[in-house]
Amino acid sequence: MDGLESFKKVSGLMVSTHKSMIFFCNTNARTKAAILQRVLFREGTLPVTYLGMPLITKRLSRTDCAPLVERLMARASSWISTALSLAGRLQLVKATLVSMQFYWCSAFLLPSSIAKECDRILRKFLWGGQGQGKVKWTEVCKPMAEGGLGIKDFKTWNRALFLKQVWDIVINQSLWARWCHVYLIKQANFWCLPSNGLHSWSWRQILLLRPLAKEHLIYKSGRGDKFSLWFDPWMHGESVHTLYGHSVIHDSLLGRLALVKEVIKEGMWDWPAFSSDLVDIQLTVQDIPISFTLDSIYWVDLGCSFSTKLACQSIRDRSAEVGWHRLVWHPARIPKHAFCLWLAMRRAHRTRDELLAWGVINSASCVFNCGEVESLEHLFFHCPFSHYIWRAVLSMCNILRPISQWSDEVQWMLVHARGHKFPALVRKLAFAASVYHIWLERNRRCFKNEFMHAQEIIDRIKHDVASKLWLGRKTQRCEWHHSLCENWGIPLGEKT
Repeated sequence: MDGLESFKKVSGLMVSTHKSMIFFCNTNARTKAAILQRVLFREGTLPVTYLGMPLITKRLSRTDCAPLVERLMARASSWISTALSLAGRLQLVKATLVSMQFYWCSAFLLPSSIAKECDRILRKFLWGGQGQGKVKWTEVCKPMAEGGLGIKDFKTWNRALFLKQVWDIVINQSLWARWCHVYLIKQANFWCLPSNGLHSWSWRQILLLRPLAKEHLIYKSGRGDKFSLWFDPWMHGESVHTLYGHSVIHDSLLGRLALVKEVIKEGMWDWPAFSSDLVDIQLTVQDIPISFTLDSIYWVDLGCSFSTKLACQSIRDRSAEVGWHRLVWHPARIPKHAFCLWLAMRRAHRTRDELLAWGVINSASCVFNCGEVESLEHLFFHCPFSHYIWRAVLSMCNILRPISQWSDEVQWMLVHARGHKFPALVRKLAFAASVYHIWLERNRRCFKNEFMHAQEIIDRIKHDVASKLWLGRKTQRCEWHHSLCENWGIPLGEKT
Protein backbone atom coordinates (compact mmCIF):
# COMPACT_ATOMS: atom_id res chain seq x y z
CA MET A 1 0.00 0.00 0.00
CA ASP A 2 2.93 2.31 0.58
CA GLY A 3 3.83 1.85 -3.08
CA LEU A 4 0.31 2.78 -4.16
CA GLU A 5 0.42 5.87 -1.94
CA SER A 6 3.71 6.91 -3.56
CA PHE A 7 2.16 6.37 -6.97
CA LYS A 8 -0.79 8.58 -5.91
CA LYS A 9 1.51 11.42 -4.84
CA VAL A 10 3.53 11.31 -8.05
CA SER A 11 0.71 10.85 -10.58
CA GLY A 12 -2.31 12.26 -8.80
CA LEU A 13 -4.19 9.02 -9.50
CA MET A 14 -5.90 7.19 -6.66
CA VAL A 15 -6.71 3.49 -6.60
CA SER A 16 -10.40 2.73 -6.05
CA THR A 17 -10.78 -0.07 -3.51
CA HIS A 18 -14.33 -0.78 -4.74
CA LYS A 19 -13.21 -1.42 -8.32
CA SER A 20 -9.97 -3.23 -7.57
CA MET A 21 -9.39 -6.91 -6.89
CA ILE A 22 -6.40 -8.87 -5.65
CA PHE A 23 -5.48 -12.36 -6.87
CA PHE A 24 -3.59 -14.98 -4.89
CA CYS A 25 -1.59 -18.00 -5.96
CA ASN A 26 -0.01 -20.56 -3.59
CA THR A 27 -0.82 -18.36 -0.58
CA ASN A 28 -1.88 -19.83 2.78
CA ALA A 29 -5.13 -18.72 4.43
CA ARG A 30 -3.51 -16.69 7.25
CA THR A 31 -1.32 -14.64 4.91
CA LYS A 32 -4.23 -14.13 2.54
CA ALA A 33 -6.48 -12.84 5.33
CA ALA A 34 -3.80 -10.45 6.56
CA ILE A 35 -3.25 -9.00 3.11
CA LEU A 36 -6.98 -8.59 2.45
CA GLN A 37 -7.44 -6.77 5.75
CA ARG A 38 -4.63 -4.36 4.90
CA VAL A 39 -5.40 -3.55 1.25
CA LEU A 40 -9.24 -3.63 1.51
CA PHE A 41 -9.51 -5.08 -2.00
CA ARG A 42 -11.92 -7.80 -3.01
CA GLU A 43 -10.41 -11.21 -3.69
CA GLY A 44 -10.62 -12.23 -7.34
CA THR A 45 -10.49 -15.71 -8.79
CA LEU A 46 -8.33 -16.93 -11.63
CA PRO A 47 -8.43 -17.08 -14.55
CA VAL A 48 -9.03 -13.41 -15.24
CA THR A 49 -8.93 -11.81 -18.67
CA TYR A 50 -6.37 -9.09 -19.27
CA LEU A 51 -5.87 -7.42 -22.67
CA GLY A 52 -8.15 -10.04 -24.20
CA MET A 53 -6.27 -13.08 -22.88
CA PRO A 54 -6.62 -15.21 -19.72
CA LEU A 55 -4.06 -14.73 -16.95
CA ILE A 56 -3.47 -18.28 -15.75
CA THR A 57 -0.65 -20.39 -14.37
CA LYS A 58 -2.12 -23.79 -15.23
CA ARG A 59 -2.36 -25.57 -18.55
CA LEU A 60 -4.43 -23.73 -21.15
CA SER A 61 -7.77 -25.48 -21.74
CA ARG A 62 -10.35 -25.35 -24.53
CA THR A 63 -12.55 -23.17 -22.32
CA ASP A 64 -9.73 -20.67 -21.84
CA CYS A 65 -9.29 -20.45 -25.61
CA ALA A 66 -13.00 -20.06 -26.34
CA PRO A 67 -12.75 -16.26 -26.94
CA LEU A 68 -10.22 -16.82 -29.75
CA VAL A 69 -12.37 -19.44 -31.47
CA GLU A 70 -15.51 -17.31 -31.07
CA ARG A 71 -13.83 -14.23 -32.57
CA LEU A 72 -12.64 -16.24 -35.56
CA MET A 73 -16.09 -17.75 -36.06
CA ALA A 74 -17.78 -14.35 -35.78
CA ARG A 75 -15.44 -12.69 -38.27
CA ALA A 76 -15.66 -15.54 -40.81
CA SER A 77 -19.46 -15.66 -40.48
CA SER A 78 -19.75 -11.91 -41.03
CA TRP A 79 -18.50 -12.27 -44.59
CA ILE A 80 -20.79 -13.67 -47.27
CA SER A 81 -18.34 -16.21 -48.64
CA THR A 82 -20.69 -17.34 -51.41
CA ALA A 83 -20.34 -13.89 -52.98
CA LEU A 84 -16.55 -14.13 -52.99
CA SER A 85 -14.29 -15.94 -55.41
CA LEU A 86 -11.84 -18.48 -54.04
CA ALA A 87 -9.09 -15.93 -54.57
CA GLY A 88 -11.05 -13.34 -52.55
CA ARG A 89 -11.55 -15.79 -49.70
CA LEU A 90 -7.87 -16.66 -49.77
CA GLN A 91 -6.95 -12.99 -49.40
CA LEU A 92 -9.25 -12.59 -46.39
CA VAL A 93 -7.88 -15.74 -44.76
CA LYS A 94 -4.27 -14.60 -45.14
CA ALA A 95 -4.81 -10.93 -44.30
CA THR A 96 -7.33 -11.17 -41.47
CA LEU A 97 -8.22 -14.59 -40.07
CA VAL A 98 -4.64 -15.82 -39.74
CA SER A 99 -3.52 -12.51 -38.24
CA MET A 100 -6.21 -12.72 -35.54
CA GLN A 101 -4.44 -15.78 -34.10
CA PHE A 102 -0.99 -14.22 -33.76
CA TYR A 103 -1.71 -12.31 -30.54
CA TRP A 104 -2.60 -15.51 -28.72
CA CYS A 105 0.16 -17.53 -30.39
CA SER A 106 2.79 -15.09 -29.18
CA ALA A 107 1.70 -15.57 -25.55
CA PHE A 108 0.75 -19.27 -25.32
CA LEU A 109 1.50 -22.60 -26.90
CA LEU A 110 -2.11 -23.36 -27.75
CA PRO A 111 -3.57 -26.87 -27.37
CA SER A 112 -3.65 -29.09 -30.44
CA SER A 113 -7.44 -29.21 -30.28
CA ILE A 114 -7.59 -25.40 -30.58
CA ALA A 115 -5.14 -25.46 -33.49
CA LYS A 116 -7.38 -27.98 -35.26
CA GLU A 117 -10.49 -25.92 -34.52
CA CYS A 118 -8.90 -22.74 -35.90
CA ASP A 119 -7.74 -24.62 -39.00
CA ARG A 120 -11.26 -25.98 -39.45
CA ILE A 121 -12.73 -22.45 -39.39
CA LEU A 122 -10.21 -21.22 -41.97
CA ARG A 123 -10.66 -24.31 -44.15
CA LYS A 124 -14.45 -24.06 -44.08
CA PHE A 125 -14.37 -20.38 -45.00
CA LEU A 126 -11.88 -20.91 -47.84
CA TRP A 127 -13.59 -23.86 -49.49
CA GLY A 128 -17.16 -23.16 -48.41
CA GLY A 129 -19.82 -25.72 -47.54
CA GLN A 130 -18.62 -28.24 -44.97
CA GLY A 131 -15.00 -27.30 -45.54
CA GLN A 132 -14.16 -30.34 -47.65
CA GLY A 133 -11.21 -28.94 -49.54
CA LYS A 134 -10.02 -29.84 -53.00
CA VAL A 135 -6.44 -29.91 -51.67
CA LYS A 136 -5.25 -31.21 -48.29
CA TRP A 137 -4.87 -28.45 -45.72
CA THR A 138 -1.28 -29.44 -45.01
CA GLU A 139 -0.54 -28.82 -48.70
CA VAL A 140 -2.49 -25.55 -48.71
CA CYS A 141 -0.34 -24.25 -45.84
CA LYS A 142 2.90 -24.74 -47.75
CA PRO A 143 4.62 -21.72 -49.33
CA MET A 144 3.57 -20.89 -52.87
CA ALA A 145 6.98 -21.92 -54.18
CA GLU A 146 6.37 -25.41 -52.77
CA GLY A 147 2.94 -25.78 -54.34
CA GLY A 148 0.77 -24.36 -51.54
CA LEU A 149 -1.20 -21.16 -51.06
CA GLY A 150 1.11 -19.58 -48.50
CA ILE A 151 -1.35 -19.73 -45.60
CA LYS A 152 0.61 -19.81 -42.35
CA ASP A 153 0.54 -23.17 -40.62
CA PHE A 154 -0.95 -22.61 -37.15
CA LYS A 155 1.28 -24.95 -35.12
CA THR A 156 4.49 -23.89 -36.83
CA TRP A 157 3.81 -20.20 -36.37
CA ASN A 158 2.76 -20.78 -32.77
CA ARG A 159 6.12 -22.37 -32.02
CA ALA A 160 8.00 -19.72 -33.98
CA LEU A 161 6.27 -16.92 -32.06
CA PHE A 162 6.95 -18.69 -28.77
CA LEU A 163 10.62 -19.10 -29.71
CA LYS A 164 10.76 -15.30 -29.64
CA GLN A 165 10.46 -15.56 -25.86
CA VAL A 166 13.41 -17.97 -25.73
CA TRP A 167 15.41 -15.53 -27.85
CA ASP A 168 14.54 -12.60 -25.55
CA ILE A 169 15.72 -14.57 -22.53
CA VAL A 170 18.96 -15.61 -24.22
CA ILE A 171 19.96 -12.10 -25.31
CA ASN A 172 18.50 -10.60 -22.08
CA GLN A 173 17.58 -7.19 -23.47
CA SER A 174 13.86 -6.77 -22.79
CA LEU A 175 12.39 -5.81 -19.41
CA TRP A 176 10.48 -9.09 -19.28
CA ALA A 177 13.67 -11.09 -19.94
CA ARG A 178 15.48 -9.28 -17.14
CA TRP A 179 12.60 -10.08 -14.81
CA CYS A 180 12.91 -13.75 -15.80
CA HIS A 181 16.62 -13.72 -15.04
CA VAL A 182 16.09 -12.12 -11.62
CA TYR A 183 13.03 -14.04 -10.38
CA LEU A 184 12.97 -17.33 -12.31
CA ILE A 185 16.52 -18.13 -13.39
CA LYS A 186 18.25 -16.35 -10.48
CA GLN A 187 21.86 -17.51 -10.10
CA ALA A 188 21.38 -20.54 -12.38
CA ASN A 189 21.77 -20.72 -16.15
CA PHE A 190 18.79 -20.80 -18.50
CA TRP A 191 20.13 -23.82 -20.40
CA CYS A 192 20.45 -26.07 -17.37
CA LEU A 193 17.26 -25.21 -15.49
CA PRO A 194 15.05 -28.28 -14.79
CA SER A 195 11.73 -28.15 -16.62
CA ASN A 196 9.85 -29.86 -13.78
CA GLY A 197 9.00 -28.38 -10.41
CA LEU A 198 6.74 -25.56 -9.26
CA HIS A 199 6.79 -23.61 -12.52
CA SER A 200 3.86 -22.06 -14.32
CA TRP A 201 2.65 -23.95 -17.36
CA SER A 202 3.84 -21.21 -19.76
CA TRP A 203 7.33 -21.14 -18.25
CA ARG A 204 7.60 -24.92 -18.58
CA GLN A 205 6.66 -24.64 -22.26
CA ILE A 206 9.47 -22.12 -22.75
CA LEU A 207 11.92 -24.48 -21.06
CA LEU A 208 10.76 -27.40 -23.19
CA LEU A 209 11.49 -25.39 -26.35
CA ARG A 210 15.19 -25.05 -25.47
CA PRO A 211 16.39 -28.07 -27.51
CA LEU A 212 14.61 -26.73 -30.61
CA ALA A 213 16.03 -23.25 -30.08
CA LYS A 214 19.55 -24.59 -29.52
CA GLU A 215 19.49 -26.26 -32.95
CA HIS A 216 19.21 -22.84 -34.61
CA LEU A 217 21.15 -20.57 -32.27
CA ILE A 218 24.77 -19.68 -33.06
CA TYR A 219 26.94 -18.56 -30.14
CA LYS A 220 29.87 -16.60 -31.54
CA SER A 221 32.50 -16.24 -28.85
CA GLY A 222 34.66 -13.09 -28.87
CA ARG A 223 36.29 -11.82 -25.72
CA GLY A 224 34.43 -14.41 -23.67
CA ASP A 225 33.08 -11.93 -21.12
CA LYS A 226 29.41 -12.74 -21.71
CA PHE A 227 29.01 -16.52 -22.13
CA SER A 228 28.94 -19.03 -19.30
CA LEU A 229 31.97 -21.27 -19.63
CA TRP A 230 30.05 -24.41 -18.70
CA PHE A 231 26.40 -24.00 -19.60
CA ASP A 232 26.03 -21.77 -22.70
CA PRO A 233 26.21 -23.70 -26.03
CA TRP A 234 29.21 -21.76 -27.37
CA MET A 235 31.36 -24.83 -28.15
CA HIS A 236 30.27 -26.04 -31.60
CA GLY A 237 26.59 -25.62 -30.69
CA GLU A 238 26.76 -27.45 -27.37
CA SER A 239 27.73 -26.61 -23.81
CA VAL A 240 30.75 -28.07 -22.06
CA HIS A 241 28.46 -29.38 -19.33
CA THR A 242 26.30 -31.27 -21.84
CA LEU A 243 29.31 -32.88 -23.51
CA TYR A 244 31.49 -33.67 -20.50
CA GLY A 245 29.23 -33.63 -17.46
CA HIS A 246 29.63 -31.96 -14.09
CA SER A 247 33.00 -33.49 -13.21
CA VAL A 248 34.96 -31.06 -15.44
CA ILE A 249 33.62 -28.14 -13.39
CA HIS A 250 34.99 -29.70 -10.23
CA ASP A 251 38.30 -30.69 -11.84
CA SER A 252 38.94 -27.24 -13.31
CA LEU A 253 38.67 -25.42 -9.94
CA LEU A 254 37.02 -22.50 -11.80
CA GLY A 255 33.53 -22.65 -10.25
CA ARG A 256 30.04 -22.82 -11.77
CA LEU A 257 29.84 -19.09 -12.55
CA ALA A 258 33.02 -18.99 -14.64
CA LEU A 259 32.94 -17.16 -17.98
CA VAL A 260 34.70 -18.17 -21.18
CA LYS A 261 37.30 -15.43 -20.73
CA GLU A 262 38.78 -17.32 -17.77
CA VAL A 263 40.30 -19.93 -20.11
CA ILE A 264 41.74 -17.34 -22.50
CA LYS A 265 45.27 -16.08 -21.88
CA GLU A 266 47.01 -13.62 -24.21
CA GLY A 267 44.64 -14.42 -27.08
CA MET A 268 45.09 -18.20 -26.76
CA TRP A 269 43.02 -20.99 -25.27
CA ASP A 270 44.49 -22.00 -21.91
CA TRP A 271 42.38 -24.67 -20.23
CA PRO A 272 43.71 -26.19 -16.99
CA ALA A 273 45.10 -29.67 -17.64
CA PHE A 274 43.87 -31.30 -14.44
CA SER A 275 42.02 -34.18 -16.14
CA SER A 276 41.83 -36.03 -19.44
CA ASP A 277 38.49 -34.36 -20.22
CA LEU A 278 39.99 -30.89 -19.77
CA VAL A 279 42.89 -31.83 -22.04
CA ASP A 280 40.40 -33.05 -24.63
CA ILE A 281 38.47 -29.77 -24.39
CA GLN A 282 41.69 -27.83 -24.95
CA LEU A 283 42.20 -29.74 -28.21
CA THR A 284 38.53 -29.45 -29.27
CA VAL A 285 38.34 -25.64 -28.99
CA GLN A 286 41.46 -24.94 -31.05
CA ASP A 287 39.39 -24.31 -34.19
CA ILE A 288 37.21 -21.73 -32.37
CA PRO A 289 38.76 -18.34 -33.12
CA ILE A 290 39.42 -15.83 -30.35
CA SER A 291 38.92 -12.13 -31.03
CA PHE A 292 38.50 -8.87 -29.17
CA THR A 293 34.91 -8.42 -30.37
CA LEU A 294 31.87 -8.80 -28.13
CA ASP A 295 30.30 -12.20 -27.64
CA SER A 296 27.34 -12.44 -30.02
CA ILE A 297 24.31 -14.66 -30.52
CA TYR A 298 22.72 -15.19 -33.94
CA TRP A 299 19.79 -17.11 -35.35
CA VAL A 300 20.47 -19.73 -38.06
CA ASP A 301 23.27 -17.76 -39.79
CA LEU A 302 26.05 -15.47 -38.67
CA GLY A 303 24.87 -11.87 -38.68
CA CYS A 304 21.16 -12.79 -38.55
CA SER A 305 19.04 -11.69 -35.63
CA PHE A 306 15.85 -13.49 -34.68
CA SER A 307 12.66 -12.86 -36.62
CA THR A 308 9.45 -14.84 -36.50
CA LYS A 309 9.53 -15.31 -40.26
CA LEU A 310 13.10 -16.65 -40.17
CA ALA A 311 12.25 -18.89 -37.22
CA CYS A 312 9.23 -20.32 -39.01
CA GLN A 313 11.29 -21.04 -42.11
CA SER A 314 13.97 -22.77 -40.06
CA ILE A 315 11.69 -25.05 -38.00
CA ARG A 316 9.07 -26.04 -40.56
CA ASP A 317 9.18 -29.19 -42.68
CA ARG A 318 10.35 -28.20 -46.13
CA SER A 319 9.20 -29.64 -49.45
CA ALA A 320 10.76 -29.45 -52.88
CA GLU A 321 9.90 -26.39 -54.94
CA VAL A 322 7.48 -26.89 -57.82
CA GLY A 323 8.67 -25.68 -61.19
CA TRP A 324 5.35 -24.04 -62.09
CA HIS A 325 4.90 -21.65 -59.16
CA ARG A 326 6.26 -18.64 -61.10
CA LEU A 327 3.86 -19.39 -63.92
CA VAL A 328 0.92 -19.22 -61.50
CA TRP A 329 1.93 -16.69 -58.85
CA HIS A 330 3.77 -14.00 -60.82
CA PRO A 331 3.31 -10.38 -59.60
CA ALA A 332 0.99 -9.33 -62.46
CA ARG A 333 -1.42 -12.26 -62.04
CA ILE A 334 -5.19 -11.95 -61.99
CA PRO A 335 -6.00 -13.54 -58.59
CA LYS A 336 -9.06 -15.62 -59.54
CA HIS A 337 -7.32 -16.84 -62.72
CA ALA A 338 -4.22 -17.77 -60.73
CA PHE A 339 -6.26 -19.73 -58.17
CA CYS A 340 -8.02 -21.69 -60.89
CA LEU A 341 -4.71 -22.42 -62.60
CA TRP A 342 -3.22 -23.50 -59.25
CA LEU A 343 -6.03 -26.05 -58.87
CA ALA A 344 -5.35 -27.31 -62.38
CA MET A 345 -1.62 -27.62 -61.68
CA ARG A 346 -2.41 -29.65 -58.57
CA ARG A 347 -4.95 -31.72 -60.55
CA ALA A 348 -7.57 -30.70 -58.00
CA HIS A 349 -10.42 -29.77 -60.34
CA ARG A 350 -13.28 -32.22 -59.91
CA THR A 351 -13.58 -33.41 -63.51
CA ARG A 352 -16.32 -35.83 -64.48
CA ASP A 353 -14.07 -38.88 -64.68
CA GLU A 354 -13.23 -38.45 -60.97
CA LEU A 355 -16.86 -37.80 -60.03
CA LEU A 356 -17.85 -41.00 -61.86
CA ALA A 357 -15.21 -43.00 -59.99
CA TRP A 358 -16.60 -41.68 -56.68
CA GLY A 359 -20.16 -42.62 -57.68
CA VAL A 360 -21.40 -39.02 -57.72
CA ILE A 361 -22.58 -39.06 -61.35
CA ASN A 362 -23.58 -41.75 -63.84
CA SER A 363 -21.76 -40.51 -66.93
CA ALA A 364 -18.34 -38.93 -67.49
CA SER A 365 -18.97 -37.72 -71.02
CA CYS A 366 -17.58 -34.29 -71.87
CA VAL A 367 -20.04 -31.42 -71.36
CA PHE A 368 -18.87 -29.89 -74.66
CA ASN A 369 -20.53 -32.81 -76.47
CA CYS A 370 -17.46 -34.19 -78.18
CA GLY A 371 -18.33 -37.75 -77.14
CA GLU A 372 -15.18 -38.40 -75.09
CA VAL A 373 -14.62 -38.84 -71.36
CA GLU A 374 -13.97 -35.59 -69.50
CA SER A 375 -10.64 -35.59 -67.70
CA LEU A 376 -8.15 -32.84 -66.90
CA GLU A 377 -6.03 -33.76 -69.94
CA HIS A 378 -9.10 -33.83 -72.16
CA LEU A 379 -10.48 -30.53 -70.90
CA PHE A 380 -7.14 -28.68 -71.30
CA PHE A 381 -6.84 -28.71 -74.34
CA HIS A 382 -7.61 -31.96 -76.13
CA CYS A 383 -11.37 -31.36 -76.39
CA PRO A 384 -12.20 -29.74 -79.79
CA PHE A 385 -14.01 -26.90 -78.01
CA SER A 386 -11.13 -25.95 -75.70
CA HIS A 387 -8.59 -26.79 -78.43
CA TYR A 388 -10.17 -24.16 -80.68
CA ILE A 389 -10.09 -21.56 -77.89
CA TRP A 390 -6.46 -22.24 -76.93
CA ARG A 391 -5.32 -22.17 -80.55
CA ALA A 392 -6.98 -18.77 -81.02
CA VAL A 393 -5.34 -17.47 -77.82
CA LEU A 394 -1.91 -18.70 -78.95
CA SER A 395 -2.48 -16.97 -82.28
CA MET A 396 -3.09 -13.68 -80.46
CA CYS A 397 0.26 -14.30 -78.73
CA ASN A 398 1.88 -14.63 -82.20
CA ILE A 399 2.45 -18.35 -81.61
CA LEU A 400 1.65 -20.92 -84.28
CA ARG A 401 2.43 -24.48 -83.22
CA PRO A 402 0.68 -27.82 -82.69
CA ILE A 403 -1.15 -28.16 -79.36
CA SER A 404 0.01 -31.05 -77.17
CA GLN A 405 -1.19 -32.78 -74.03
CA TRP A 406 -1.73 -30.79 -70.82
CA SER A 407 1.61 -31.68 -69.25
CA ASP A 408 3.45 -30.74 -72.46
CA GLU A 409 1.58 -27.43 -72.70
CA VAL A 410 2.59 -26.61 -69.13
CA GLN A 411 6.20 -27.49 -69.87
CA TRP A 412 6.18 -25.34 -73.00
CA MET A 413 4.83 -22.41 -71.00
CA LEU A 414 7.49 -22.87 -68.32
CA VAL A 415 10.17 -22.48 -70.98
CA HIS A 416 8.61 -19.77 -73.17
CA ALA A 417 6.90 -17.64 -70.53
CA ARG A 418 9.92 -17.24 -68.29
CA GLY A 419 10.85 -13.81 -66.96
CA HIS A 420 9.03 -10.49 -66.74
CA LYS A 421 9.30 -9.14 -70.25
CA PHE A 422 6.14 -8.13 -72.04
CA PRO A 423 5.74 -11.17 -74.37
CA ALA A 424 6.30 -13.59 -71.45
CA LEU A 425 3.78 -11.70 -69.35
CA VAL A 426 1.18 -11.86 -72.12
CA ARG A 427 1.64 -15.63 -72.38
CA LYS A 428 1.31 -16.20 -68.64
CA LEU A 429 -1.84 -14.11 -68.40
CA ALA A 430 -3.32 -15.70 -71.51
CA PHE A 431 -2.63 -19.23 -70.26
CA ALA A 432 -4.25 -18.61 -66.86
CA ALA A 433 -7.22 -16.78 -68.42
CA SER A 434 -7.82 -19.64 -70.88
CA VAL A 435 -7.85 -22.26 -68.12
CA TYR A 436 -10.14 -20.09 -65.99
CA HIS A 437 -12.72 -19.32 -68.66
CA ILE A 438 -12.81 -22.86 -70.06
CA TRP A 439 -13.40 -24.21 -66.54
CA LEU A 440 -16.02 -21.51 -65.95
CA GLU A 441 -17.86 -22.48 -69.13
CA ARG A 442 -17.68 -26.15 -68.17
CA ASN A 443 -19.32 -25.36 -64.79
CA ARG A 444 -21.86 -23.08 -66.42
CA ARG A 445 -23.01 -25.94 -68.65
CA CYS A 446 -22.96 -28.49 -65.79
CA PHE A 447 -24.81 -26.53 -63.12
CA LYS A 448 -26.77 -23.80 -64.90
CA ASN A 449 -27.50 -25.43 -68.27
CA GLU A 450 -26.28 -22.24 -69.94
CA PHE A 451 -24.10 -22.21 -73.07
CA MET A 452 -21.64 -19.73 -74.48
CA HIS A 453 -20.04 -19.87 -77.92
CA ALA A 454 -16.30 -20.35 -78.22
CA GLN A 455 -15.82 -16.91 -79.73
CA GLU A 456 -17.53 -15.29 -76.75
CA ILE A 457 -15.11 -17.07 -74.41
CA ILE A 458 -12.18 -15.92 -76.56
CA ASP A 459 -13.47 -12.36 -76.33
CA ARG A 460 -13.69 -12.62 -72.55
CA ILE A 461 -10.13 -13.95 -72.34
CA LYS A 462 -9.00 -11.10 -74.57
CA HIS A 463 -10.81 -8.53 -72.43
CA ASP A 464 -9.34 -9.80 -69.13
CA VAL A 465 -5.77 -9.98 -70.42
CA ALA A 466 -5.96 -6.62 -72.22
CA SER A 467 -7.43 -4.89 -69.16
CA LYS A 468 -4.73 -6.24 -66.90
CA LEU A 469 -1.93 -5.30 -69.29
CA TRP A 470 -3.31 -1.81 -69.90
CA LEU A 471 -3.78 -1.13 -66.21
CA GLY A 472 -0.29 -2.45 -65.56
CA ARG A 473 1.19 -0.11 -68.22
CA LYS A 474 3.57 -2.82 -69.45
CA THR A 475 3.39 -1.91 -73.15
CA GLN A 476 6.27 -0.43 -75.14
CA ARG A 477 6.60 1.20 -78.53
CA CYS A 478 8.38 -1.38 -80.62
CA GLU A 479 7.43 -3.52 -83.58
CA TRP A 480 7.09 -6.78 -81.63
CA HIS A 481 5.03 -5.25 -78.83
CA HIS A 482 3.00 -3.29 -81.38
CA SER A 483 1.93 -6.56 -82.95
CA LEU A 484 0.93 -8.06 -79.61
CA CYS A 485 -0.96 -4.93 -78.62
CA GLU A 486 -2.83 -4.97 -81.94
CA ASN A 487 -3.81 -8.62 -81.40
CA TRP A 488 -5.09 -8.05 -77.87
CA GLY A 489 -6.63 -4.63 -78.47
CA ILE A 490 -4.31 -2.81 -76.09
CA PRO A 491 -3.66 0.92 -76.67
CA LEU A 492 0.07 1.48 -77.11
CA GLY A 493 1.79 2.81 -74.02
CA GLU A 494 4.58 5.33 -73.87
CA LYS A 495 8.13 4.22 -74.47
CA THR A 496 9.92 2.99 -71.33
